[in-house]
Amino acid sequence: MAGYLEIMNEFPQELRRPIGRLIDVLKAEFAVRREDFSTLTEKVERLAEAQIKTEERVGSLEVAVERLAEAQIKTEVELTSESYRALPRLLKERFGLEVEGRLKRIFAEYPDGREDEVNIFGKGKKDGRALYIIGEAKVQLSTRHIDGFLKKMGRLKLLYPEDKFLLMVTHSARPRIIKYGESKGVAIFQSFEFF
Repeated sequence: MAGYLEIMNEFPQELRRPIGRLIDVLKAEFAVRREDFSTLTEKVERLAEAQIKTEERVGSLEVAVERLAEAQIKTEVELTSESYRALPRLLKERFGLEVEGRLKRIFAEYPDGREDEVNIFGKGKKDGRALYIIGEAKVQLSTRHIDGFLKKMGRLKLLYPEDKFLLMVTHSARPRIIKYGESKGVAIFQSFEFF
């Protein structure tokens, strides 16, 4: 590969100086100065450190979210268990509904192999009419939870076409959420009523 001077010597004498100046200008214009390169290197290093810290924070956040989800599930299981004892009395007092046997958790299995967990399931009688008692527990009830429960009920209708009494149990629900549930035919019970 020919060097710079060799190539310049191939040009006529009168062009060598202008081409040399052009090369100098191009070098100056497109050259990365050492200080620019050092500054860029520092910025990339800081960015890499920030990325590592961000990844550590995201990892910590993922762990915290996982723990929170586990705590919520545990609380909902405990809430459901408490409801098994309190609901027979509350159902009789508020709705004249007699629970027959015990309330329990079931997994409803569909013919296609799918299944739904039902937190609160049992049988009862109201005004001499037999019906299923079906419910779900949520720590802090929302309209989204009620809508999801009703969607599940649409599927459960295949397995339990008989009359049903629908309910949801919660630790906390805003008045508008309670009204929303009741307008959809879902009785809402709050845990403070258990005692």
